[in-house]
Amino acid sequence: MGTFWSGASAKALKGLEIGGFAVVDIDNNTAMSLEAVQTPSVKELRQAGKTLVTHYASIVIERKQELESISNYFVADGYFAKQEFVNPLLEQTQLRVISKMRKDANLYYLYQGPPTGKKGRPKMKDGKINMKNIDKRRLRMCYEDEDTKVYQGIVYSVTLKIKVKLAYVEYWKNGKFTGQYVVLFSTDIALNGELIYRYYKGRFQIEFLFRDAKQFAGLTHSQARSENKLHFHFNASLTAVSIAKAIYYLPLEKHLRKSFSMSDVKTLHLNKIVADRIFSNLDLDRSCEKINQVYWDALWLGKIAS
Repeated sequence: MGTFWSGASAKALKGLEIGGFAVVDIDNNTAMSLEAVQTPSVKELRQAGKTLVTHYASIVIERKQELESISNYFVADGYFAKQEFVNPLLEQTQLRVISKMRKDANLYYLYQGPPTGKKGRPKMKDGKINMKNIDKRRLRMCYEDEDTKVYQGIVYSVTLKIKVKLAYVEYWKNGKFTGQYVVLFSTDIALNGELIYRYYKGRFQIEFLFRDAKQFAGLTHSQARSENKLHFHFNASLTAVSIAKAIYYLPLEKHLRKSFSMSDVKTLHLNKIVADRIFSNLDLDRSCEKINQVYWDALWLGKIAS
């Protein structure tokens, strides 16, 4: 038992925390659960000589072989943009981190001029970046749509103490800059800023896994106390959502897909139990085309997506 961050309450609440690993399919814009890992209590972490951040880094490193077999990019939310998390992954794995920095991130442009002729280490930094007014001569636009402009460049992060690829995202509305921006980065300095933006944006699909598992697959309903039983329950719940996607969403052609609805899948199976009972008791012959059509219409009764 410890605390977990509740987005709905915007504060830390008492309870169990799980960290979710998922595979995000960028082309199909969806996520499939890989594993849920319980977070130890603060007392357990202290006994192991770890902080919360170093614990998060360690569980990634422990699974590096499986993760690297899927992708070289590891996307995490802004909480993980810390030296204690990022640098161990760079040193001990082949994974390249993509994450979000604070809006007032301490970043510097790189010096591109000739040697200064002064003693000591060659000059590397060339002025701090004003995050509210970036120099668009040094950070060039790499992607644009109706609502978004992305600027990219290699910069130095004082927090991480390494060079990173910056993807500075501006939000526009009706042709005017709203003043809202997001600071994304990748430890792969060769990665295009547009891909950094797309990969980080795709990370939000993981949130839908947790939402659907809570609402329709009983993620928070276990009364078990055993660590092993809880681990099995959390992963069974999240896996059920992923299996539903694999069966009812991914086989459809892209142009036929609408938003995935776990509610529709649950409605389908509940209706099937009722319809099968009725059709069996009435001894209706489903080989008849009209009767079979009524059966399938009954299965999708109450469907959310039209």
